[in-house]
Amino acid sequence: MKQGWKQRTILYLAGQTVTLFGSSLVQFAIGWHITLTTKSGLMLTVATLCGFLPQVLISLFAGVWADRFNRKKLIILADGMIAAATAVLAVLFTLGYERLWLLFVISAIRSFGAGVQTPAVSALLPDIVPREKLMRVNGVNASIQSVMMLMSPVAAGALYAELGLRATFWVDVLTAAVGVSLLLALRVAGKAPQPGERPRVFQDMFGGVRYVVQTKWLRQFLGFYLIYALMFGPVVFLTPLMVARSFGEEPWRLVAHEIVFAAGMTVGGVIASVFADRFRNKVMLVIAACAAFGAATFVMGFSPNFWFYLGIMFPMGVSMPFINTGSMTVLQTRVEPEAMGRVFGLVSTVGSAAMPLSMAVFGPISDTVSVETLLIVTGALMVGIALSCLRFPEMMAAGRPREE
Repeated sequence: MKQGWKQRTILYLAGQTVTLFGSSLVQFAIGWHITLTTKSGLMLTVATLCGFLPQVLISLFAGVWADRFNRKKLIILADGMIAAATAVLAVLFTLGYERLWLLFVISAIRSFGAGVQTPAVSALLPDIVPREKLMRVNGVNASIQSVMMLMSPVAAGALYAELGLRATFWVDVLTAAVGVSLLLALRVAGKAPQPGERPRVFQDMFGGVRYVVQTKWLRQFLGFYLIYALMFGPVVFLTPLMVARSFGEEPWRLVAHEIVFAAGMTVGGVIASVFADRFRNKVMLVIAACAAFGAATFVMGFSPNFWFYLGIMFPMGVSMPFINTGSMTVLQTRVEPEAMGRVFGLVSTVGSAAMPLSMAVFGPISDTVSVETLLIVTGALMVGIALSCLRFPEMMAAGRPREE
């Protein structure tokens, strides 16, 4: 049976959604376990380094693979590797061998798999969806992911509280199997190596870097992405620590923290998908959303109580899909198809490097300076960084439709 682009999109999004749900369970449960058992900014920093450094190291190579080989098979291979590693950890925990260092190891393995998978996932969507539908589909995808992010902390909290960490590992293995099965049913043309073609990984890799350096708007866009992402450490990784220190150690507070943010992301994703065609300049949309996120981060630093904190968390969540879908659509529509995997590999490298670098600075500081102070400082910087992009006409022009 022939698959139209809508049928292929449904299969693709369904597979990614199921996989995301299981991965989110593990991510939340591991983060909460480390936060509640150690209450240490240093331990959270170690976990962050394990969760991002392998992705930094592999992403550039993975971008080349996404341009040269079958992207669907790369995604399936990465999912299978992550599921196998998680299954081994689940067996060890079930047998009673529970060690903190094992969580760091599994985080590193999952990060490696994500590094292989991410460029292929981002580059495969334009192979499925018509160019003019990408913003809308990216918005729908953001909404679906937000719903999963809304459900997964509730499920993770229940599993973690009742059955412990190992239960989330088994659920992740199951969802990975379902996700891979759905992707196997997806029919999409994949790039196959030509007969006699020899691998030129390093040449292709440097070719991708050269493409970015020589494309002015793209160079500016990635520079903004890197500098802005360096400010993300406190709000992304240290807010659970702030909750535990300032408002209480009850697990329901961490669950509420995730649910409110995910609810905001769901609302933002729906708005982005429904009104996608009205956002004419996607770069301007990204800048406005980044400034709004930074302003909310700044205000969060003054939270007098947990309910005020949650009230600020919601609009922060609303702004996030506009950042993600706008950025993704600009790259998917403006980057040349033959370089797309390498560009997304570089984007993944930049983002993955920024997080551990950010936490390497802010994590240890959070053991001597309050997280609230860090939020105030980084929030103000995020607003300034976003508004400074208005001075780059090439980057602004890249956000407009091609026909202009």
